Amino acid sequence: MGSLFFPRFESFTAVDNVSFDVGEGEILGLLGPNGAGKTTIIKIICSLLEPTSGRVLVDGAPPGERKGEIGLVLGPAMVYRRMTGYDNLRYYGELYGVGNIDARIRELCGFLGISGWLDEYVEHYSNGMVSKLAVARALIHDPKVLILDEPTLGLDVRMAEEIRGRILKLDRTILLTTHYMEEARMLSDRVVLLNRGRVAKVIDDPKRVDIREEFLHESA
Repeated sequence: MGSLFFPRFESFTAVDNVSFDVGEGEILGLLGPNGAGKTTIIKIICSLLEPTSGRVLVDGAPPGERKGEIGLVLGPAMVYRRMTGYDNLRYYGELYGVGNIDARIRELCGFLGISGWLDEYVEHYSNGMVSKLAVARALIHDPKVLILDEPTLGLDVRMAEEIRGRILKLDRTILLTTHYMEEARMLSDRVVLLNRGRVAKVIDDPKRVDIREEFLHESA
């Protein structure tokens, strides 16, 4: 008679005593290797996960009370296939009660350079085009706070540079997660270095600091 084996699941702490603030209009970068806790942190901030202790406040209130003020880019999973780019944006615009949706879609897609692709199905988009559509979807309701989780992951150099340039032109509060040191330096006003679920260091002026050296030292 054969044996049955069942997997064992052991609990672990994904984020441990992490504390930071983001100022209005600031771009704060969360920089760390894979598994450092970046995505877990933003899921907590967006109320997709509940912390076992502590709290998150967005403009003085729990994130669940501020959902209309938060835009989230969490990889390509939030963009629907078998729909056109236009239908994706219209669907989310209607969810948020956006007035004059067509004008808002034209404005965003002109800014992001995807106007010519709106009537194409997402299956025909390149990875870079999907990333741009995901940013447009997050901005459709004109949120005060934009959260970007690895916005250039898997993109070629040219497209990654283009998306970074668009991010710098956005006039709003942004929380950015990345494991690219140069991306953190280029985009962020401040950088929080994460390692094994903890804040290892806060860099107040990343453009004047050797982030690579700091990153390698704190990740050791």
